[in-house]
Parts: sequence; structure tokens; C-alpha cells
Amino acid sequence: MPVAPRLLQLSLLSTLLSTLLLPGLAQAAPVYAVKQLGTLGGGSGDVRAMNNGGAVVGYALNSDHISSAYVSRGGTMRSLSPDKGTSSVASGINEAGVAAGQVTDGGGVSRAVTFTGNKIETLGSLGGRDSLAKGINNAGQVAGSADRADGSQAAFRYTPGGQLRDLGTLGGASSLGSDINNSGVVVGRAELAAGNYHAFLEDGKGMSDLGTLGGNYSEANRINDSGAVTGFSYLAGDAIAHAFMFANGQMIDLDTLGGINSYGYGINSAGQAVGSSDIAGGMATHAFLYSGGEMLDLNTLVGPGFGWMLNYAADINDLGQITAHGCNTLGACSGFLLTLDSSSAVPEPGMPALMLLGAGVLLLAARRGQRVRAVRVR
Repeated sequence: MPVAPRLLQLSLLSTLLSTLLLPGLAQAAPVYAVKQLGTLGGGSGDVRAMNNGGAVVGYALNSDHISSAYVSRGGTMRSLSPDKGTSSVASGINEAGVAAGQVTDGGGVSRAVTFTGNKIETLGSLGGRDSLAKGINNAGQVAGSADRADGSQAAFRYTPGGQLRDLGTLGGASSLGSDINNSGVVVGRAELAAGNYHAFLEDGKGMSDLGTLGGNYSEANRINDSGAVTGFSYLAGDAIAHAFMFANGQMIDLDTLGGINSYGYGINSAGQAVGSSDIAGGMATHAFLYSGGEMLDLNTLVGPGFGWMLNYAADINDLGQITAHGCNTLGACSGFLLTLDSSSAVPEPGMPALMLLGAGVLLLAARRGQRVRAVRVR
């Protein structure tokens, strides 16, 4: 069927405007510059956390192929453990560069510690064998978990100069602390009387149950200074897990990148979250950025020719920098720092395109015998 002349004019104008304007608009998604974190002379390890200065902590294999806590700045990785024969992990870092984690001795006993330069401070215990530290705030308060004398595990808050404080549970036997914000609020997971675990928030006045997305298990991994939390929860039926964001008393399902499961690992002050998600087909797990109500695959936000597949993102800071882990087709894996490329800002439509837009609208209006009062382009 022939196209009506007026519809043809509209179609041609739409095509022309798309050609001129949409290439610029298509760059609205952020684009990241990527830098490798370096090595300690051995194989790949893990990325755990970062601060607003872009310092990343985690663990990597040293030249003796023993896991060692590290801090990476500017692509240079440095071991935080002076004893190469001792296994260690760093899981949190504050703005002063003090890291929190654990050191495991030759007998397999782990102790929660802080790393300040090459100085390691043991935080104590709750009467049992093992302890581990997960998060640290700018006041030096630490969150983690430790064994009690009876063998159960308890989330703790540590304040410098004090002792580990047992934060209790949600009615069951055990709990685990994952992070602490600058107000001293701790999040993690805690056992209920029924034996299930739920994400919790402990603000010094008691432990609050954050609920689930319908299943019997949830876990909080990070909290920002506004009290927004990210983690993951099982859906009804306990067969599928989704990343969540908890804010204003509500747990929000962040969905997936088209696959079945997703997990939230980090959150910044703007409420942007990062983590990992299955992709469609279930053949791989990709790192994601959740921003503006949408989950984005970080592999689509790095430049062409990167050559690595980012499989999870561990943390995001207030500048929008992201630390992630990826592997290449040869099986090599590495940690990375992603920094927003300033050249990726959305360009304004050019003046020729704006003039053409105005002219086209005037032409169509004239053809239709209409009076055009004004043309405004946003």
C-alpha cells in the first residue's frame, strides 16, 4: 500500500533526525577506562573493597603461591603481610588506608586484624578459635565475625581501644558481620529461631531483620552512610537468588542481566550498586552496575579491545570508580580498577541538527496549514 505523502514526510524527517542526533544520545551509558591492579609475583587472587582514593584491597598469591592481603594503588600492588609464609586476606579499607581482614597461622587459626602500613594489629576474640574482619570505617571501627566459646559464630563490632562486642542474632545461634558505615551501623546475616538466615542491620540499639525477597535466606554485604544496603536474597521457593537494595524500609529486587541469579556486593553514597549476575542462557556470570533503576553489564561499558571478561564487581566508591575481577580466553585472571572516562559525557546535539529539526517541524506544520508559535528543543 502506498504511503500517504504526509506520513512519508514524517518518516523521512524521523530517519534524518535519527541519523544526526541519535549517535550522540547513544553514548549516554558510562564508559570506563580500565587498569589492572598488578600482582604479588604469583597467580590471581580476589578483589574485596576500595576507598574513595581508588585504593583496592583483597588477596593475591605471592611468589610462594600463598594468599597474601594486598593494597593496590595506581596499578602497583603491595603485600600487607610481612610474613610470606602466613596466609592473609584484606576485606575492607577506610579513607586513611587502614585495611581490615584476617591472618591465618600455620595451624589454620584465623584472627581478625587491621593492616596499617606493614603493621598488623590483632583485634581479639569472643572466646573461641577463629575470627575475621570484613569492613572498617573512618573511625577505625571494624565489623566481622568471631567464634564464641561454644563454637557458634557471632557478628561483632570493634572500636579502637576496646574489645569485640557480640551483636547477637535474630533468635538463632549464629550471625556474621559484613560491613560497617561511618555511623557505626553494622550489616550482615543472622540466624532466626527457625534456622534460616536473614540480612540484618545493627545500629547499637539492637539487631533489625531486613527480611527477604520471598525466600528463607538473605544476606547483606555492604552499607553506605545513608543506611542503604545491598546484598542478595532467595526468592520464593529458595531456588533463585537476586541482588537487592534495601532503603527506606523496603527491599528492592535488582533483577538480573537476563539469567537466573544475581548478587549485590558493593554500594556507594549515590545508591549505585555493583555485583555479579548470570546472563541469558546461563553460560556465564558478568559484573554489573545498578544505576538509575537499571542493571547494566559492565562488559558493555568498557572500550573495545579490552580482551577480558569481567565476571564480578566487588565495590564502587563515591567517585563512581569500580573494582572488578575478570579473566581472559587463555584462563588468566586479574583484578581491575574501572574509572569513568570523562570523554564519555553525552554530547549536546550540534547546531546544524537543531536548525534542521526546526526547519523540518516548520515545513510539516506549513504543509498541514497550521501556525507554529514556537519550537523548543530540550
